Amino acid sequence: MDDREETSQTLDEKHKKELSLLFRDLRSEAISSMEYFKRLTGVNNERFHNAFYHLLQHIENRVQSSVDTILTYAHRYDIDEKTRSNGHRSLVKLVYKCLSHLMLLCRYISLNKESLLFRATHYSNELESYVSLLGQLGACMYYAQQIVKFCEPSELFAIEAYSDDPLAEALMAESDAIDQIPFYGRCLAFQFCESMRRPFTIIHIAMASYSENYESTSGFMKLAGSLLDSGKYWLDPDLRAQQIVNTTRDADIGFCKSFWGLTETPAMKQLPHYMCPNIEVNQVITIKAESFKLPRTSGVGHVTIHPPSAHIGPGPVNIRLISHKRRSGQVVGQDVQGEGQGPRVLEKSPFVLIHCHGGGFVAQSSKSHEVYLRSWAVDLQVPIVSVDYSLAPECPYPRAVEEIFFAYCWVLKNANLVGSVAQKVCITGDSAGGNLSMALTLKSISKGIRPPDGVVAIYTPMLIRYIPSPSRMLSLVDPLLPVGITARCLAAYAGISEEDLFEPIESAPHSVQIHDKMQKVDSPNQHTGLNIILDELENEDLEDNVVLTADSSLQTHGESETKAHRPNTVQQQCQQVKHLPLKSQTPSIASICGEHSHIMTDLCTRSAVNINSNATAIPEIKDQQCTSSSCNSTQLEISPSTSLSPPWYAQTRHYAQSPTPCRKLRHIHVDRDPLLSPLLASDDLLTEMPPVYLVVSHLDPLLDDSLTFAKKLRSLSKPVQVCLLDDLPHGFLNFTLVSKECKNASNLCVSKIRQVFTNNNKTQIEETDF
Repeated sequence: MDDREETSQTLDEKHKKELSLLFRDLRSEAISSMEYFKRLTGVNNERFHNAFYHLLQHIENRVQSSVDTILTYAHRYDIDEKTRSNGHRSLVKLVYKCLSHLMLLCRYISLNKESLLFRATHYSNELESYVSLLGQLGACMYYAQQIVKFCEPSELFAIEAYSDDPLAEALMAESDAIDQIPFYGRCLAFQFCESMRRPFTIIHIAMASYSENYESTSGFMKLAGSLLDSGKYWLDPDLRAQQIVNTTRDADIGFCKSFWGLTETPAMKQLPHYMCPNIEVNQVITIKAESFKLPRTSGVGHVTIHPPSAHIGPGPVNIRLISHKRRSGQVVGQDVQGEGQGPRVLEKSPFVLIHCHGGGFVAQSSKSHEVYLRSWAVDLQVPIVSVDYSLAPECPYPRAVEEIFFAYCWVLKNANLVGSVAQKVCITGDSAGGNLSMALTLKSISKGIRPPDGVVAIYTPMLIRYIPSPSRMLSLVDPLLPVGITARCLAAYAGISEEDLFEPIESAPHSVQIHDKMQKVDSPNQHTGLNIILDELENEDLEDNVVLTADSSLQTHGESETKAHRPNTVQQQCQQVKHLPLKSQTPSIASICGEHSHIMTDLCTRSAVNINSNATAIPEIKDQQCTSSSCNSTQLEISPSTSLSPPWYAQTRHYAQSPTPCRKLRHIHVDRDPLLSPLLASDDLLTEMPPVYLVVSHLDPLLDDSLTFAKKLRSLSKPVQVCLLDDLPHGFLNFTLVSKECKNASNLCVSKIRQVFTNNNKTQIEETDF
């Protein structure tokens, strides 16, 4: 059978077999290494032994079974059989990336462990980090499986009733307690191409040091303090990760604006002049706040276009005109910022590209996006008009939409002033700019004026509400779109204040009977407060008495599992996976805090051997057996350090019980306005849409937004093309100067814009691997 004729389900079976072989090899490496290190003494040898033990446990207890389960139904969420992409597959891809790193690491350790130059401390740290990462990915996959229960068949987003379901609230609270530190430490950007790891490391060092000095009133002291603190965050990835997690959870929208605004500093603004292609026209044009008229597409009458007025009253709009060569009619004042301007003036272009920059609706400008706009101007040889719209939270929705619509209409009426006859007009935008591009197109249709001839939306949020989907769970691991910052940006654009975002969530008047509606909550975070509650609520015949009161206090009585009950050999451990009860006893909060009260105040300290807090938890796995022959023949003594790190426990319990921005955003009413959330547009509006090109990475938290929107357009027989990219992050356009893969992706975007201009529109989905 030809590969093109194979169904998506058949390919999933092949993928499952490939992953099974990887699991088998990794399991074998773990058992072999455990046997070696158990015979040796010393701190690092014990750490290696414990890490390999936890690696084996993660594989047997959760990860492999979750991967197999997800791959059995992932094909149901594909747009078609040729498009093997959705958030479920993205989570499996993350696991594959993690397993690949672990396999390389395990084999290196196996080959070099006896060498005199072997850096035992370094590689034990690396191994612990990736093992912990694997455990947290297992938790993410578990929650993705639970989201399916709240979705319509083949739909990626949860239903509207999800926001009011107490079971969903419990699930959200539990997912908030996932330990994000492994994703932002030594394993930072593990899922992306190699060229992106160093840029993200630099960004996170800058964010960590900047956040520590953010409160300084003096700009000089803020800069000096950041430079001085950057050294310790470069040397200590774990400290950096802790600071990043704290910052992304607790920082307000002002910090987001301030940090992302660093790209607007004079030094950064000059960077494109030296590292990007020269252009002859780079001019800021101010459009006066005056009304004008445009003809209707029906040919009957005109539409009056009024200046933007929301929130701050009528005002002008600034646009930036970028053109590689000067063209006839272009407005070029004395303050033109062109380089190498020549005497020759070209005729007007038949095309014009209108651009909306990204920045989470709260930061950046057309100037900070010149890193790729200059290259686009050279490659396309058309004038580019980039709109500098007003930013939230000072100017939330609908101000930005009004300004972009006003600028678009002005270009239609005054195309000659930008060096074009506007025979073809393409609208494009990245991230928040993609959302605004869609909103502009929908508004032009509803107003009855000429819509763009095509839309190229790049990693675009189509739903400005926190309704979970599998790909949106990637925000838990994404270095550029952490879940806390994402929620704050969405809230700021929707007009939700910081005060509203942190009002306490009303407690339920009575406890929730979890066991009647949802399967056992069992994740690698077995020791979070809420998980103990869920476990106890499900098992009414347990001796321990757990009560969840209205003020979310937790009362426990009972004994925790002791070391004597743990398996002593790999064979026993593997057998217990199959034969032990469905629930393992968990340490009570009192026993945990009491035993380690002397270090409870140090919230930044983590146990060196604490790989994951589920060392004693064995979840339900039906008919699960150890597939490695070594498990049946090798007797290894296992004595891992399984102590729970109280500082981390106290922190995750605090997050699970406090109203995080995402949880709060679920309970705040957000208008069902298609200009705010294009995914909510009516069929009547969408049937008038021009050809749409959606560019997004498999690993982008907004993947499901693009796929769901494309699916909706396809159901209406509208031309839509989704270009799927491998191993690239959200915001890849801003990294074109430092990554060849990002530059190639930028070139793909250029080719889609060119298709709009040349009428070479296709409706298939492209999958591109750079």
